[in-house]
Amino acid sequence: MHSKMTELSEAARHVFDKMSADWRRQALQGKAHPPSQQAATLRKRMVKNGWCEAELYAQRTLLELYRAGILSVKGEGGEAMLDPRLGLNPRVGLAERYVQQVLETLPNVDAGLALNEIQARHWRQALDGCLAGWSREDQQRLVDGLKTLARALPAAYTLTSYTVSSRYLLESSKLLSVLPNELLRAFGIEPSRFAQSDSRVLAHVPVEPQGVLLIENAQSFTAACRVGLDMHFALVCEFGYGLALSQALSDAQHISLVGKVPSPMVLADLLELPNITYWGDLDPEGLRIYLRMKTHLPAMRLSALYGPMMERLEGRGGHPLSQATGKAGQRQGQGWTRGIDQEWVSDCDIERLAGETLEFDQEQQWIARIVGAEETN
Repeated sequence: MHSKMTELSEAARHVFDKMSADWRRQALQGKAHPPSQQAATLRKRMVKNGWCEAELYAQRTLLELYRAGILSVKGEGGEAMLDPRLGLNPRVGLAERYVQQVLETLPNVDAGLALNEIQARHWRQALDGCLAGWSREDQQRLVDGLKTLARALPAAYTLTSYTVSSRYLLESSKLLSVLPNELLRAFGIEPSRFAQSDSRVLAHVPVEPQGVLLIENAQSFTAACRVGLDMHFALVCEFGYGLALSQALSDAQHISLVGKVPSPMVLADLLELPNITYWGDLDPEGLRIYLRMKTHLPAMRLSALYGPMMERLEGRGGHPLSQATGKAGQRQGQGWTRGIDQEWVSDCDIERLAGETLEFDQEQQWIARIVGAEETN
């Protein structure tokens, strides 16, 4: 079996991997039989999904896999039946031994967990994902916790998901939000019914803000306040990935504001103001934060404070994206291996440029480096 795989062309191995992955996903969902498709449909799918460049190559690949004994064809004269010129359109799927090979890789659900059929199906999927590597003991503790939580409903719905998770699920405040919703519902738990947490963000808001500036790092938030921007603009500290403001934006009505002066506003009120800009580090991850938030705030623009940073970086300034600069492992942009932290911007430039937006063409050029890199990958 191994020798047959090594003799396959790269294109055939790629298609085999894709078909095996499809069957694995369906097997994890409880499907008893492997998927098979009509040959014409499979050829079109191979082209549409980029497995092959054209149907002619798809046809050649299917023939190669069939001759290697990796595909089964329902009907007599399998190789001939795969020839579209004969007008035949048989069903094609993985051969039985490769079906079993996939099944052998699936995680097993311990019968001692005493799960019903639906719970076991979703548990198997979780073992292939977020619960991968969990010991039998911890799995049992989690099952017991989920069942205890289910018995505590509906009263437990008055608590936040973080509180409930910590009290019932292995003392972890985040476990409930990580488990798949389908798994929770299999235990009779509806995740959307738990109380909203009383979330807060650091913000300084004047009486009549002229706009909103979202700032990635706390030091730059402090610098903006030092030069008096909080007298004219609503400043919100994003704290990089720590606060996950991109997630908070999806529930902005429940996010309270904390700052030097108490504000009756919530985050949603600020987001209704005109002139919302973002200012963070000039590196690929800094702009990815911006793009994530922009899905919630389409009108948001990069701040003109990026201007001096871009000019400096294009003049061969900045630092390498390395461990020494705290940027190790960062996904790079297209032709983009250096960065500039926003704390570099002078107080004079902060006072002069805050509230202005970066030139649209300039913004698009830098964003293209991120999007282009992700499309390439």
